[in-house]
Order: sequence, then structure tokens, then C-alpha cells
Amino acid sequence: MDDDVLASSAVHALSQYVIRKSEVGPAAFDAQLEGLLGHLEAKLAGPYPQEILARFLANPADPVEVETLRLHLARELRQDPGFGRQLHSDLGGRVVPPPPDPRRRGKVVAGVAAAVVLLLLGFVAARALTSDGGSAAPTGTTTSTAVVTQPTTTVPSTTTKPSSSSAATPTGSPPPSALAGDGSSLSADAPVWLADLPVPNNSWTFENGDHDVQLTQHQSSVWASLNSCYTTSRDQQFRLKNFKRLEVAAVGTDSTSDPQLVVKFQVFVNSDLVKPVAEVVVNPGEAKPVKADLPPGVFALTLRSSIATVDKSQCRAGKAVWGAPYVVAAGA
Repeated sequence: MDDDVLASSAVHALSQYVIRKSEVGPAAFDAQLEGLLGHLEAKLAGPYPQEILARFLANPADPVEVETLRLHLARELRQDPGFGRQLHSDLGGRVVPPPPDPRRRGKVVAGVAAAVVLLLLGFVAARALTSDGGSAAPTGTTTSTAVVTQPTTTVPSTTTKPSSSSAATPTGSPPPSALAGDGSSLSADAPVWLADLPVPNNSWTFENGDHDVQLTQHQSSVWASLNSCYTTSRDQQFRLKNFKRLEVAAVGTDSTSDPQLVVKFQVFVNSDLVKPVAEVVVNPGEAKPVKADLPPGVFALTLRSSIATVDKSQCRAGKAVWGAPYVVAAGA
């Protein structure tokens, strides 16, 4: 199946699925198509692609939104053959939709062009507002993002160990001698970014990198894209051993999220995904720290972000961010 046909099939199947879910509710649940939607959300991670997907999900029957997503998806497929194989598996042999009526084609193409121009203008405007470069600020109210600068630290030696309550926030990856995910290969109380730990099958559900929590920037963060109508919860597991504590500078939503979102952040250990060892509910505009002690036999750590109050009468989207999370080594 070539890229254009695969893109058309995926968007058509997803359009019909989203429409049906809005009509009949949970009875329309389809695991394969939920997987397709999840993979699209993970792949279209940038602000511009996310806006294309969000507009499509809000109006799945609109031919302009459908065609805009199809064109963008076809381009992604040409750049990433592995992504195409994943979508083909998600579709499970669903039939390719017929081509649109030629009489409507011109109107759709014109609409797509207009939609793309509007999206690009909005994206450029957002970048101009959030950029910290040397360009002049736009006339009017100026918004700024506070940046948390982490102190420069070194991995503690065996002769100068800090106490458990004063472990320094890490400033980079573990030293080359450290075994990934094994705290016994580090000095006791050495901090390691959570994002540097191994993840199952090297597969990320969350995204990771520097990101903000309520306008305050945090390095080595992890976050999940949530939507009150479609994806209300996401998990990310990490593999580790011989670590004794998790610390997160702040959890909450980012500056692009719907201001009405209330998000629950939970931490689970090993195979227990029912009873969290830490749980925090963050209301709109809030940012809270998270700490959790880890048991001696820890082998897995799972972060779960979920929308606490789900109201499908109005789709609300946002990113649930774990700002600068790290774990503290138990040592040899």
C-alpha cells in the first residue's frame, strides 16, 4: 500500500470512528483504531502537526480538515517507512475510501490551502511570542517564560555523600561507567534524570525534553498529550533497580494547555498499577512537587497522567508535564 493510499485509509477510518464515538459513546470502542489514534498523536508531536490533528478531531466530517490531515500524514509516511508499517497494522485491512467527487475537489483544495495558511500564521505568531531570541518583541503586552536554572553539581563521591533529603538535581547524563538503570553502579544518593533510564522496548508513550510547567521551564522533563474526548490517560514505564527515591520539581499543565484542565499525576511501582505510591491532583494554574520513596526490590516505575474530570460535552486538550523528574541511587 503506497503512502497516499495508506494516509487516505487511515484518515478515513479515523474520521468514521470519531464520528461514531460522538454518536453512540463507549459502545463504539475499537482497540485497533484507538491504537491508530494513539500512534498519530505520538507521531504528530510538534505544535503545528498537533493543531492539524486537533482541528480534525473536533470536525472529523469536515472535508477540509480531513484533507489537511491526509496531506500531512502522507508526508510523514514518506519520511518514516516504519511509521507506515505501524499504521498498516493498526488499520487491520480496512478498505481504502473512494476518491472524492471531482466537482468538490477544487473547493476542498482551496479550503486546505486556506487552512494551512491560517495554521502557519498562528504557528509563526506563537513562536514569535514565545521566542527568547534577539528579535524585537511585538507591540502590546509581552509574555515571558521564567527559566529555572539548575545548579552545577557533580556526582557525589563515596567520601562526601549528601543526606537523602539534600540530593542534588542532576545536570546531565550519568557518567560513562554507570550501567543504565542500575543505581548500584553509582555512588549512593547520586541523582539520575528519569528520562535517562531505559524504557520497555525502547518505546516512548510520553515525550521528553525541556518543557514548561505553568510557564516555568524545566530541563529533562517528560509529558503526555491528553484530550478529554479521546485520550484521557497515558502511562510511561521506566526500568530501573537499586534506586531509592523519585523526586519531581513540579507537575502540572504547560502554557499551551486548556486552562480548565484538572490533571491527576500518579506514580506506580513494579507490576502494581492500581495502588500508587504517590498521587497529586493539580488544578488549573497550579504546579506541585512530587516525591515518592521506592522499595528495595524496585524494578519498574510507571508514571500515569490522566484528566481528573472528564467532560465530553467540550473537548479540552493539553499536555500534562512532569518537570525535571529524577531518581536517587541507593548505591552499591
